[in-house]
Amino acid sequence: MNELSNQNNMIKIFDKVGFFGPFILIIMNVWQLWENHGFWCAYLVVTMLSSFINKIVKHIVKEPRPMDGESIINEEYTGYEMYGMPSAHAQSVFSSVTFLYLVKESPVWLLIGLFIAGLTVYQRLKYRRHTIEQLVVGAIFGISIAYGGFYITKKYIQENTLIKNEEL
Repeated sequence: MNELSNQNNMIKIFDKVGFFGPFILIIMNVWQLWENHGFWCAYLVVTMLSSFINKIVKHIVKEPRPMDGESIINEEYTGYEMYGMPSAHAQSVFSSVTFLYLVKESPVWLLIGLFIAGLTVYQRLKYRRHTIEQLVVGAIFGISIAYGGFYITKKYIQENTLIKNEEL
């Protein structure tokens, strides 16, 4: 009986890590990017932009969440949050994982991020907060936004570095 209780506790922990995955990855990314002012600031801008885009798309598409969803922390949805397309959780975690990997190119941080992203997607599906399509579209949006934000930032930093070097 004790072993079953331990397994249930681990499942609950993984479910909570999945639910809070976006926040965990934001903290992890800021920590990893802290010494690179240009990229950690850009990451926060990309994160806010991604959230804003998610709200706009939800308002336009207005695809409802699955019926009979379970709440992990008494989630209540109002306004645009009533809609599930695209999944903000999936969009956020995949944006974070993509941005950090493009900056650091670290396989270790990529695996850690993908593990947390996987827990997040699984939790949203398990608790019937999103359909598979909503999660996939959220992931695609997140990857695309991070990719665009990274390359705009990289180009901006490189151009300003060139200008500063030429002035010397």
